[in-house]
Amino acid sequence: MLVKLPKEVGRIMGTLQQSGFEAYVVGECISDSLAGKKPFGWDISTNARLADMKRLFPDAKVLSEKFEVIRFEYIEEIVDKNGEVTGESGIIIDLAAYRAGDQYEQGRLLAADFVATVEEDLARRDFTINAIAESQDSLMDPYDGRADIKNKLIRTVGDAGVRFREDPLRMIKALRLAAELDFDLHKSVYDAIVSGHTMLSDVNPSKIRDEFTGMLSAPAAGKGLSMLLGTGMIADIIGQDAVDRLTKREMQDLTTLSQNIDKTQPVEDRRLGLFFACMDKKKVRPAIDRLNFNEVTHQHLVDAVNDLPKLYFTNNKPALKKFIYQRSMERYEFLLSMEKAQRIVFSYDSETKIRSKIFMLDEIHKFGEPIFPEDLKIDANDLIEAGICDRDKAQKILNMLTEEIHTHPKKNTREQLLKLAKVYSKNKVAAALRGIHWTR
Repeated sequence: MLVKLPKEVGRIMGTLQQSGFEAYVVGECISDSLAGKKPFGWDISTNARLADMKRLFPDAKVLSEKFEVIRFEYIEEIVDKNGEVTGESGIIIDLAAYRAGDQYEQGRLLAADFVATVEEDLARRDFTINAIAESQDSLMDPYDGRADIKNKLIRTVGDAGVRFREDPLRMIKALRLAAELDFDLHKSVYDAIVSGHTMLSDVNPSKIRDEFTGMLSAPAAGKGLSMLLGTGMIADIIGQDAVDRLTKREMQDLTTLSQNIDKTQPVEDRRLGLFFACMDKKKVRPAIDRLNFNEVTHQHLVDAVNDLPKLYFTNNKPALKKFIYQRSMERYEFLLSMEKAQRIVFSYDSETKIRSKIFMLDEIHKFGEPIFPEDLKIDANDLIEAGICDRDKAQKILNMLTEEIHTHPKKNTREQLLKLAKVYSKNKVAAALRGIHWTR
């Protein structure tokens, strides 16, 4: 066999063949394997129908009744020496009945016809490298996918325009595959994307987001990003209106990013942040919202476009503490990692300045220097019991005290904080200087 099968895959295929059914591994698991990449997901196609699959594999999960797909999960947790779960390892296997005539809407499969042969099943597939099928005793490669793997080309099964009209999501999938495998687009594919990428407007934004994120997280993300810019498909990420308003400097930054992004670690949120931070926040915020990222990623990207420039001015400890106080430690640490990545890509900041921020942050952690109101040696009840203020004003005074100890952490004692609180409660000028205005 061309592809070394995991024992779990071999066992499933053996059970099917012993029961008189065909079984072929197909799709990206083959192209990934032949390109030297270890697959996480494996696809098996068979002429067995769902009823047969359930009978042969009663413990498998039914993934789709409509499209007759079942799933096997062989996942183990990765545990470090302290007993903490740090990740997962293993594989996922999907077993599906042969089908053809796939019908898509917004990147989602709506309907299909079931067929009798693997040749018919391969004919419906998107790219030649995914239209290779291998059983334990035969190989099917009717569209020369192996040659395209050897030549490092992404080419469609049949006419590219037809394939992309069937499912426009395949256009950005082509870029994702090129970035993952470090392949080039066949000219027919590239030209079809240039002329047809506006069809992506009919695709579910979440589907586009997943392919785009996969592209930016890939080993050859720079190649994918360069193709995104060259084909005009960037308009399908940030919107045509935003593209029309991009400045020369923003385009230069995007080009520089495409040239250097592979020098950074493939961390999803960080690379997404690098992309969106190349452009003005007013141009890209609608895209960030439209692509429906999860809550954490959404906040990271909003921080990247809103606050990353402000981070450059946190060159002393009080400014750094205030920056963290106004956001959170987690958000600051993400932005600091962004700043490090930007230095690698753009040389915006000196390594010395970044090291200085890291040193200050380490000192804050090491000495437990106060940053947030909850770090104070007093709380609202202490202020109320001391007769300094009522509960409505307590939080305002605590906020003022917090900003004070950013500059003077040694004042974080009960005695000194209560003394300062009395001053703030009586001195409207002092309060006003800190943006707090008492009302009668």
